[in-house]
Amino acid sequence: MDILDYVMKVIIGVDHRYAKKIKKNGPAPEIPEVNPSVIKGDIYRMGFSREEVMPDVDSGRDFWIAGHGSGHKMEGILSKVYVNALWVDCGNEEGILWLNGDFIGMTRIEINKIRSMIAQSPVIKGCKLVNFSCTHSHSGIDTLGYWGKPFASIPSDGKDPEYMDTLMKNSVKVAEQAFLNRKPGKLYNGRVEIKDGLFTKRGFIDKHEFLTRLRFAPDDGSNEIWVMNFGGHPNSLGGGNRMLSGEYPYFMRELISKEKGADVIFTIGAIGGMDVAEMDEDKVECVKKQGEMIARAAFTIENETQLEPVIKYIQQPFYIPVDNYVLTLLAILHRMSFKAYPWDSLTGVATESELTYMLIGSQKFLMLPGENFVSTVYGSYMDADTSPTGEGGEINPTPLCEICGDSEMIAVGVTNDMTGYVVPPNDFILNPTQPFLNTYKDKHGLNHYHETNSMGINTQKAIADTFAGMVERMNK
Repeated sequence: MDILDYVMKVIIGVDHRYAKKIKKNGPAPEIPEVNPSVIKGDIYRMGFSREEVMPDVDSGRDFWIAGHGSGHKMEGILSKVYVNALWVDCGNEEGILWLNGDFIGMTRIEINKIRSMIAQSPVIKGCKLVNFSCTHSHSGIDTLGYWGKPFASIPSDGKDPEYMDTLMKNSVKVAEQAFLNRKPGKLYNGRVEIKDGLFTKRGFIDKHEFLTRLRFAPDDGSNEIWVMNFGGHPNSLGGGNRMLSGEYPYFMRELISKEKGADVIFTIGAIGGMDVAEMDEDKVECVKKQGEMIARAAFTIENETQLEPVIKYIQQPFYIPVDNYVLTLLAILHRMSFKAYPWDSLTGVATESELTYMLIGSQKFLMLPGENFVSTVYGSYMDADTSPTGEGGEINPTPLCEICGDSEMIAVGVTNDMTGYVVPPNDFILNPTQPFLNTYKDKHGLNHYHETNSMGINTQKAIADTFAGMVERMNK
């Protein structure tokens, strides 16, 4: 028997004992359905703010780079990293906050702590909704907890308490300043296709190479605010990198600010298995050129649509079955924040996550936890002849854009939670003896790494079923 086969059996045994303990607390509480809320008025108001979230390099403490292998100690700084905030209302006393940070991701537990702090702010009034999206930079500080120095191949918690405290306090600070900076203006919506802007090592039919932008033009002529979305991983500095950086989103934002004077909130789309085109053999030059490519594509957006001042949304919690034995072990070892509920899954537990479905004017947004494969959102499933499982797309849940009847819905990934990859069932393959512990190549020779960092094969169904109910309630 391979030593890792034995390790796998030990991990499964630990998980099942943990599930039995959790089960003694009773079944998972029923989650009530949330009905839509509406904010409307005569004019949009927006406010923007940003703040550095830099590690204290003089403290003598170690900081761990997140996104590739564990135990990658930060050795320098390529670019600053930030937390940004956007306030949006319709000219009245109610509005929403959209926060954004140059981090790999955060669990819903950390996000809810930030929400509670914002709710206690004496500055912000009438905030009805808070979303927190991460750019998913693979060169940021560990904010999840499994990129610390490993012990016997099991990562330690790489979160630095003081850094996390600074992150949360600065999130409140920028939220308050964005609220104070609000001003009236007009909001426009547009998109452009960046052909050959993405590549994938999986057998995707469609890459969905669209850059979308909301553009807010203040009536007083001050800086515009752009809310941008593109479905490519910020990971091109690679696993050998030890420099702190926001990767291409940082350089994209800086160029837009320099040439257009605009403040930018950048969010990632359906990035599962999807990378930005390699543009230079030198990795630092590559991320700079990637940022420039996306910025200059945004400059070409034409035929914009002005959006009416109305915001409609549902923020719906739901359970995700947890099949991943290894992630469950990390949770048991307190490597990351995690609350388990009894469930009929491989590990015997589920975790609570959430979706936010939001319309700003006529533009639909779906805030998704984790990293969704593009086909789970926009369709184009592989058929039985081409899929690695030999199964057709009929075994997969309905793609999210089909559920809401809008192919131009904007998927915003790694938002309000980080739950790993979301892979369609007919493309989902595990190592037969070391599931979730080791990767596996399919009959086409393609590596199925992403499954090892997923909650399991049923994640897409949990999201699709929850979203279908949200759409039905939204359309009533």
